[in-house]
Amino acid sequence: MEDNKQTTHDLIDEVQATAPESIHPLLDFLLRNGKAIAIGIAVILVLAAGFSGYQYMQQQKQVKAQSELGTILIKYSGTKKAEELAAFLPTAPSDMKPAVELALAKAWMDDSKFMKAEAVWAEIAKSNEAMAPVASLGQAKCLILSDKPEEAVKILQALKNKTGDNFTSTIDRLLAEAAEKSGNIQLAIQAYQGLLNNNPSQRLYFESKIVELKTKL
Repeated sequence: MEDNKQTTHDLIDEVQATAPESIHPLLDFLLRNGKAIAIGIAVILVLAAGFSGYQYMQQQKQVKAQSELGTILIKYSGTKKAEELAAFLPTAPSDMKPAVELALAKAWMDDSKFMKAEAVWAEIAKSNEAMAPVASLGQAKCLILSDKPEEAVKILQALKNKTGDNFTSTIDRLLAEAAEKSGNIQLAIQAYQGLLNNNPSQRLYFESKIVELKTKL
């Protein structure tokens, strides 16, 4: 042991003797604080290893969740698919939730459970700003299919005010349908007039609808 210490000191003395004087302060610092530096490096390595382990676990969770979602979409249909998606949604990773919610809304619609689908669309519209316009359209469609056209009209009019020219034709199509079903003939005519202006290729159809609705005034 003493021989090892002596060898170490000799080596240090040799390095100091041969090194340029300009780096002696650095060598002195390293020699004085070598133990603390070594501990610091060890801590950094442990933290890095822990972070890598955390990343790996998160990646594995993501892969597992993607596999579960794929299995649900392939294996089930109808009510069972919607129920499985509803059960999976609370445990889905945050970045997967929008996709799961969209799949759930579609599953309920495919199963003709329109009010359950409407509730999902409403939640998407409330929690996801980027998806809000599409979700509101889905919500309105579900309300029309559930014989609640008046509620659909309110949602579509609010959406039209928010989006401006975006989604204009899609909104007007649903608004025309909802307004006509709710008995708001004047609003239905306005919506069909908007469709007529923006879709000249379907001019004959929209003109005929406007003429038909005017006879009901």
